[in-house]
Amino acid sequence: MSWLLRAFLFLALALGSSTAPSQLGAGAAPAQAQEVALGSYVEGASGNPGRIDRYSRLLGRRPAIVGLYAQFDYQPFERSQLREIWQRGSLPMVTWEPQSYEGRRYSLKGIAAGRNDPYLRRAADAAAGWGRPILVRFAHEMNGNWYPWGDQGARRYKKAWRHVVRIFRRRGADNVSWVWTPYANQGGGMPFRGYFPGDRWVDWVGLDGFNWGYGGSDFSFRRIFGASYRSLTRLSSRPVMIGEVGTNPRGKPGWIRGALRSVLRMRRVRALVWFDAYANGVDLRFSSGRRSLRAFRGMARRPRFAMGRRCLVRISLAPGGARRRCG
Repeated sequence: MSWLLRAFLFLALALGSSTAPSQLGAGAAPAQAQEVALGSYVEGASGNPGRIDRYSRLLGRRPAIVGLYAQFDYQPFERSQLREIWQRGSLPMVTWEPQSYEGRRYSLKGIAAGRNDPYLRRAADAAAGWGRPILVRFAHEMNGNWYPWGDQGARRYKKAWRHVVRIFRRRGADNVSWVWTPYANQGGGMPFRGYFPGDRWVDWVGLDGFNWGYGGSDFSFRRIFGASYRSLTRLSSRPVMIGEVGTNPRGKPGWIRGALRSVLRMRRVRALVWFDAYANGVDLRFSSGRRSLRAFRGMARRPRFAMGRRCLVRISLAPGGARRRCG
């Protein structure tokens, strides 16, 4: 792998690159504290980037990360979408799903064997051509059974992941940072250790998890993520991201405050991305009510949540031991 581009980007950021976004209403965090970047999947923002501006006004701070979702039918790195996010001071994160809006099936075995290489090479060239940093979550939540790649076996998954990353590295797309995010193994029935491609093949590790509230049951952030976080930090030395999180409307203000307090106690977590949308019939938005919005905004204004894009990119691009520190 060529590290020239990463070394250049990291050096520029370390010297105080002018690309750092200003934070709306952010205070300076204590030097000894580990900051956490707050990002979001903003529903509809891929087609209407003005929704990112609305999010920023509601929160009083720009999201450090803005999530996008793309399937294998289309080019995952649309320059116009990436530019809209970047110009607003956020880092794009593309969740890249090996499935099809049009009903085609993409097997992990086929991906690893090279059947989709022309498409993968075009995607790598598009990412490299963009030139600025991008986070990419490929085939997330692989330890569940709700996506077509979730029932094809850990061995095939790891081969497919490494094949995709290898193509990007060979095509010079060193501006891509790879984010591996299984679903939190809350009840013990969805272990993820066997799916891990290895630190050599990832830049971030993370977890997704939701308090859906089905059947009137509620689970705290700590109960959803705690045991999985401990397992993850033993599995990898990479920085940790909560890649998707949200909660149902019942008791949402208190749940939000408890979740963000818990994150600050998880010393390896450096980013959290709120899934600010409806999903599976549940309103997960932090802005779904005034009390929820006040709870989220109040927590987000804490200095520990002041991390912006520049610091986030430095963590993503820094080699080895420098990954955990910024500033």
